[in-house]
Amino acid sequence: MHRSNRVTAPRTIAALFFAVALVLGACNTATPAASGGGGGAAVSCTGGQKHVSITNVCMTDDQIKAEIAKEGGLVVGNWTYSANSVLIDEFQKYVKATYGADVKLTYEGTQAPSEYLTKLAAASKGGNPAPYDVIAVEENYWADGVTQGLVSDFLPSDLIPNQSLVLDQFQHAPTSIAFQSTAFPGVVYNKTKAPFLKTLKDLANPALKGKITLPAPGDITAGGFFLGLASELGKDYKDAAQMKEVVDWAVTNIGPNVVQYTTDQPTLQQLFESGAIDAFAFWNSTARLEYFGGHKDATLLVPGTIYPANGYLWIPKGATHPVLAQVFINWRLSPEVQFPNDWPIEHGQWSELSEGFLGPDYVSHVPDWFAADYFSYFPTLDQIKTQFKPVDWAAYNATSKEWQDYYATKIGQ
Repeated sequence: MHRSNRVTAPRTIAALFFAVALVLGACNTATPAASGGGGGAAVSCTGGQKHVSITNVCMTDDQIKAEIAKEGGLVVGNWTYSANSVLIDEFQKYVKATYGADVKLTYEGTQAPSEYLTKLAAASKGGNPAPYDVIAVEENYWADGVTQGLVSDFLPSDLIPNQSLVLDQFQHAPTSIAFQSTAFPGVVYNKTKAPFLKTLKDLANPALKGKITLPAPGDITAGGFFLGLASELGKDYKDAAQMKEVVDWAVTNIGPNVVQYTTDQPTLQQLFESGAIDAFAFWNSTARLEYFGGHKDATLLVPGTIYPANGYLWIPKGATHPVLAQVFINWRLSPEVQFPNDWPIEHGQWSELSEGFLGPDYVSHVPDWFAADYFSYFPTLDQIKTQFKPVDWAAYNATSKEWQDYYATKIGQ
């Protein structure tokens, strides 16, 4: 993730971070329709045409431009980045410059992405068009969407050449592709006030009584935190009974120190910056955001086992703007957007939008202002390839609701 409704932090938060180790036959040039489950049989385009996935038609550049103008806009479900307004403006300017069309990007943000799946499932059940054209949230929601039959096949597509830049480990072709490589829930803490914090279990230290926040139950922020805690406690996250034991341990031992259970980023940042709390469990990018915002004591507690929960891009079945959806995905994967060095944003906002290398073609795009310190905040490409532990999202999704509901009951929510 990253996300914020406010801006907050070149030096090093992380001695910390990485001290840790860390289509068949000819095709028609028909007008695209709302997306279904995929593009049908693969086709082979000729004469300078491009294969447009989902719609499974061959289109010339002029036809693509006309279709983009006809679609006129798209809706993306994502998070609450502090630079969302700039992202919207940059994409709209890109489409105008590249395709000559004025379009409107509606960029929805939430800290509870499960609501996107709820709306998509309701639309599908009712036989209605999907309310979103692109979903850009954590990988587990893509896995859940696949299980529910909500996800379109769209890769490969001639509209998404940047797919070739992304490592295979960050692709679930034909249905999704990552736009992050290093996102995970951790703990941000004040290293001056809580220098003893070395593990997630240390959040039980009585010195932190009334001085921490934990994630509200229900979504992946809490889920990711408990994956890390389960590892420290020697428990199997694929077993709901064992995860309930982890919840019990947290409520009994960390609970007395919790002033609020929340995943509202402005709230937890305000509490932290005012000194009301000394630590909060949220996403790793928030430590960078705080540090670049001038809060020099903000430090990231990196779990001993890092379970990444990276953002993945996918197109729902029934999306009504499938061409612009693919244009957006290709744009979002471009090195110039992964590393938005020319955007009118602060360094903290940059560090929130940029979340690691997706492949070797991105490495050269680290900005000059960050070059000396980049690997104090982010892993190398080799570390990304080897030191993050993948999550069995099917197993996680199969059990998480049971123990997350249990968590909610235990804390009275």
